[in-house]
Amino acid sequence: MGVEAPAAGWRHAWTAPRGRLWLIACAVAAFLPIVGVPFRGWLDFSAFYAAGSLAFGPEVAQLEPIVRFQQAHGLPITPFVYPAGVALAYVPFAALPYGVAAALHAALMLGALVLAARIGADLLGLPRGWVLLGALAWGPAAAGILSGQNTSVALLLVVLGAAALARGREVAGGALVGLLAYKPQLAAPLFGTLLLRGRLAGVAVVAVALGVHYAAGVLATGGHLAWPADWIATVRAYGDADLRANGWQAVSLPGLGARLDLMLGTGFLALAGYVVGGLVVMACVPALRRSSVAEAVALACAAGLVVSPHAWVYDATLLLPAVGIFAARATRRGWPSRDRWTLAAAYAIGVTWPLGGLIGFTGLVVVVLAAPVVLLRDGTAEPAPV
Repeated sequence: MGVEAPAAGWRHAWTAPRGRLWLIACAVAAFLPIVGVPFRGWLDFSAFYAAGSLAFGPEVAQLEPIVRFQQAHGLPITPFVYPAGVALAYVPFAALPYGVAAALHAALMLGALVLAARIGADLLGLPRGWVLLGALAWGPAAAGILSGQNTSVALLLVVLGAAALARGREVAGGALVGLLAYKPQLAAPLFGTLLLRGRLAGVAVVAVALGVHYAAGVLATGGHLAWPADWIATVRAYGDADLRANGWQAVSLPGLGARLDLMLGTGFLALAGYVVGGLVVMACVPALRRSSVAEAVALACAAGLVVSPHAWVYDATLLLPAVGIFAARATRRGWPSRDRWTLAAAYAIGVTWPLGGLIGFTGLVVVVLAAPVVLLRDGTAEPAPV
């Protein structure tokens, strides 16, 4: 919102100063829950701390040992459902007192978000200050940091990967996408984009990275070669309980369908979510092939969230590349009032996601579903600089 608009009624209410104040207010609202997070045991960080503590043994990939560890130490019961190798990154945290480790982790995730914003601003040619403020004001990004999740790292890998691919560094870009496979549902859309664009060297590097993930899992489980079977069993065993307790956070069509199946007693809405989500992805294929790297990465992340089998509020951190593309296009259009109101509404919905705990679902799903549509609608505009 760096271009002033004439004050001519409510349509032009979002001047640059007002837009800045709105983003500051959203950032304050997004991070305000930090006051209560320590009193709730730092939420999901419990899973990562337990995994780091049990690393180098087969128990790290199993459901019961993680839960027993949390019960024994008075931590929130949150099973560890990541590939086993992720536990290695949390071994240093497990050497610290729990509260200190959780606070340090939150600070590092905040740093990752700031770094991703800076790199993304340079990639899209946007002012760093505005992009940083936009990142801090994005409710899902704050939710990931405060809940002990690591989606800021996922965002950083996405932005670094886009920057590498935009500079023709295909191997580096593939390696970064491969690292992102610690959250497979987030990496899959980018892997598919590499395939669609014929970036075969990047595809090969991702394949190698998957082997590295497996080897890291073997190390993390103390040499247990069959750890993927334990991991899959954990995910399946926890799936229903997770949906009952946290399904209101679903922002993907399959997740929303599964939530509605649970609430209404139906058995087909999750499948319908996959079908409709698949159609959305198919509609994105031509743009994924022809768009600039930055636009293709943003669209892949947005479409991937729509069809993801598991995407909670904090995973919508990966909508920030789409927000950046939208802002870059709006800047070239002179920030018309429609663009200003669209962005202001998206940020408002982003910070009100906790209301989903009261009504059974989060309004953020509307933003997630709209993101690929908006990117495709504006796709005929002047191409992005990278």
